[in-house]
Amino acid sequence: MAQAIDQAERERQLTKQALARTIDKLEARIRAELDWKARLQRDGPRYAIVGGIVLVATVAVLVLGRVLRGKPEPAHAPTNFQEMAAELAAIRKQLDGAKISADEGPLWQKVAIRGVSAAAAAGGTYAAKRYMTRQGEQSAEPAKPG
Repeated sequence: MAQAIDQAERERQLTKQALARTIDKLEARIRAELDWKARLQRDGPRYAIVGGIVLVATVAVLVLGRVLRGKPEPAHAPTNFQEMAAELAAIRKQLDGAKISADEGPLWQKVAIRGVSAAAAAGGTYAAKRYMTRQGEQSAEPAKPG
């Protein structure tokens, strides 16, 4: 009987040791999976390839969409003061129309529309002054002998 008890005790100890080794292996495996630095070293090239493919596909879709839409009409640059004044008046009319509809909206929208309107007016005044200065400089230049 004592021999059977010793045999059972030895088997129990061996089982405990085997379980401890299994638990240690499982813990090491879990730690390896949770270690993001080691995982990045291991899987980094794969992540880079997938990211590159996504980036190339996105750029291709954007370029293809732009090509299929066609080229936009080039903006008509005003050639004289009257055209510039007409363009500025049209922009101001659009902004005033937006200002009327914005009076019904939230406060941030009202402030944004008024700010854009003021900036457009200031920009138009600045552009007109620059245009007039250039026109004055061009007319003041002597004709070059050709």
